[in-house]
Formats: sequence, C-alpha cells, structure tokens
Amino acid sequence: MAEIDIRSALASWVRDSGESLYKASKKVPAERLQWHPKPEEWEGRDTEDQVAECAVINAWGTKAFQSGSLPPIDWSEYPAAVAEVKKGNALEALKTATEELASAIEAFPIDRLGDKIKHPFHEGEITWADFAMIFYWNDIYHAGQVNYIQVLYGDNS
Repeated sequence: MAEIDIRSALASWVRDSGESLYKASKKVPAERLQWHPKPEEWEGRDTEDQVAECAVINAWGTKAFQSGSLPPIDWSEYPAAVAEVKKGNALEALKTATEELASAIEAFPIDRLGDKIKHPFHEGEITWADFAMIFYWNDIYHAGQVNYIQVLYGDNS
C-alpha cells in the first residue's frame, strides 16, 4: 500500500478549496460581485466580501504555519484588512494567499502536525493538521455561499 504524505494531502485540499471558491466567484459577472441578498431587514454578504475574507484568513494562516505559532487576531483590525483586499483584485489576492498557505503547510515540520495548539476561534485545543483543515472548510463553505448568491440573483447555469 502506498504511503500518504499528510502535508501534501492537506496542502492539496487547501489548494482545491481555494480553487473552488475562485472558480465560483470568477463566474459572477463584475457588476454582481458586490450584489448581496437583502433578507428581512439586513443585508447579506456579497461575493467580493467573502473572497476578501478568505484571502485575509488564508494569509493569517500562512503566518501561523511559517512561524510555528498562532499570530494574534485583532478583530478590530479585520474590517480594514478586508477593505484593503477589496481595493485591489480580491480574486487574485485569494489565489496568492491560498497558494502561499498551501506551500507553508507543505513546508511545516511533519513531526509537529500532531502537536496541540489553542483553537483560534473556539475553546479547547486542536492539532496543526486540524488547523490546516479550518482553511479548507472556510473556503469550501464560502464557495457554496457564492454559488447560492448566484441562484438568488437569478443565475441558474
């Protein structure tokens, strides 16, 4: 039986999830990138915002894997970071951040993937391998959201 290199597998999943979000968002016409549903009395998120979020979060994950420790998250600075990505090309920022994250995961010491770290978003601990999967899950979740936004504005292709 062939052995699986877990770092390569994790990096591949992250690349694939980022590519899924990229492809879903690329199908959205430019005039619809900032279209958002308006359920009830609030506004839903638009495609560009979700792509920018994933670019910012993936870049943060890259720093964690490169340094071997979780960088602090200052949520008061998060909106400005997303806005900065949106000033440029959010899709290209996502592509770059995803590739940098996948490369950082591939370079992470394999003997540390099972080490426990504080969960960055919840109570408790997770492993570095579990941490890598957060980025996979986040990109896949947002790819689904972008696909749903397309249906809401009438694109059923």
